[in-house]
Amino acid sequence: MCKSILFEGQESCKDIFSKTEDSAWIEQTGEPLCDRRPNGEERPWRAKRLGAIRLAGALRAIGLAGNAARCRGCGTVLIFNECPSDGQKRLKEANFCRERLCPMCAWRRSLRLTYDVSGVLHEAARREPRRRWVMLTLTQKNVPGEALAGEVDRVLRGWNLLRRRRELLAVAGTFRVLELTRNTRDGTWHPHVHALLWVLPSYFNGNGSYITQARWRELWAEALGLDYLPVVDVHAVKARAGARDDDLDAAALEVAKYQVKDTDLVPPEATDAEVIDRVSVVRPALYGRRLVDWSGDLRRIARQLRLKDPDAPEADLVHVTDEDHGDTCPVCGTEMVAHVYRWVEGMRDYLG
Repeated sequence: MCKSILFEGQESCKDIFSKTEDSAWIEQTGEPLCDRRPNGEERPWRAKRLGAIRLAGALRAIGLAGNAARCRGCGTVLIFNECPSDGQKRLKEANFCRERLCPMCAWRRSLRLTYDVSGVLHEAARREPRRRWVMLTLTQKNVPGEALAGEVDRVLRGWNLLRRRRELLAVAGTFRVLELTRNTRDGTWHPHVHALLWVLPSYFNGNGSYITQARWRELWAEALGLDYLPVVDVHAVKARAGARDDDLDAAALEVAKYQVKDTDLVPPEATDAEVIDRVSVVRPALYGRRLVDWSGDLRRIARQLRLKDPDAPEADLVHVTDEDHGDTCPVCGTEMVAHVYRWVEGMRDYLG
């Protein structure tokens, strides 16, 4: 498979690819890209590409020319395995920039992370079916942009302190995500934690291991050093043994969603100045921070499954679910052929 990074304007991607794989190619017709999920919903390639362009402009404006260039060239070439009969597509190769805030890469990273987390949760449930699952969301008051970096540090330190409390001895493992949202009314920012807790059977059996919502609020306030009780949501997650489309999948989808949404960072209605302001606040606040983290028994399972950090350079952002693999159409069984789609700036769309 071709591993070359292909930037906008490079014309030799088909030649490079064909040297490494003996594949049939669909001739270029100039048709717009239409890539749909199994449920018929169209995948948002165009919207993510437009978001990446806006982010690139903001990165350049704050003096990060190299990052801006990489982001500006993100996703300009997409190579799909495509069914010539019904148009079913599976992404084969793409030139992703891997900039943390890039809407294109953040979307692909979220898909990859959701699939990986679901795999760990189901493997954990298979190994220890008597253990239970708890979804925990930890919040605190919003902060203005100038205080965001310090608040992110405080939240991550607070999570590490909370995990070490003796009251959490019945928690055998955790998966934690830091999410950042923006209040549209006053422009303040809200870093908060979504976590899945894998708890021992004793957690719910009335021996004193169970932690009430009121106590979670107190523990989180103590961990953050707050003089008020923050809002905390906690509830049990049910899992059906042997099922793939169940509450564990829903839990994985909830905790592995975007760490920063496009609508908060580069919304279409925001001016260039507003996007620059948001990027100049968010990027340093998240730079170098570990936004996702495993602990305990779940970390061991994740390592045994050889999962990659989604932020790592070698993380696979192309094959983000099992449906992306295979060379035959899942609908009709026809052999798929390669189809190149390039971003055409004048059309503001992908054409194949």
